[in-house]
Amino acid sequence: MKREKAKVNVIIFDLDGVIIDSGEDIANAVNHTLEKYGREKLSKEEIINYVGFGGLYLIRMCFKGSDEDTIQKAFVDYKSYYYDNPIVKTRLYPGVEEILERFKDKKMAVVTNKPQAIAMRILEKFGVLRYFGMVLGPESLKRMKPDPEGLVKVLDHFGEKPELALMTGDSHTDIEAGKSIGTLTCGVTYGLGSREKLLLSSPDFVVDDIRKLASFIR
Repeated sequence: MKREKAKVNVIIFDLDGVIIDSGEDIANAVNHTLEKYGREKLSKEEIINYVGFGGLYLIRMCFKGSDEDTIQKAFVDYKSYYYDNPIVKTRLYPGVEEILERFKDKKMAVVTNKPQAIAMRILEKFGVLRYFGMVLGPESLKRMKPDPEGLVKVLDHFGEKPELALMTGDSHTDIEAGKSIGTLTCGVTYGLGSREKLLLSSPDFVVDDIRKLASFIR
């Protein structure tokens, strides 16, 4: 029996691993910063393992053993370099523009743990910032995902109820944030996050292509 499509008025997206394939540029920015401080470069795989909990966490993990002052300075340098080099290798995932255009009449937002200025710069450079009524990064919040604060702000901004919203992400933190306030949740398996942890968080829907959102929401 075919499942009836869910009514959704608001679609909230994570950014890295959902809208943009950004692993290379994140790793390059981290390794540039490590080199500046006389540290050895890390593999892309190790760096990506630390993505998803915010830039400061990323730098803290890549600068293990450093004092707090060094970590804070390195974080500033990381953000500066990344802001200047945001889309050297980064690309939109296949189907992103298509699905954003398809749902352009819905209310859409991005809630990301990525520095907000960098997130907005990337979306603008790819010409898709116009689709989003709100873009929230950690600078606009007291608590990052998996805390649902960003999602609550989006729903308050649009005047919508959680049950009419969908949180779409590649990480268990995205799914946990949505579930904690009662939104529908969709896990994407093509992203940067751990597929195993994503599936263990039990999203309502799972897709391997962002265009498949159209198959289960109306």
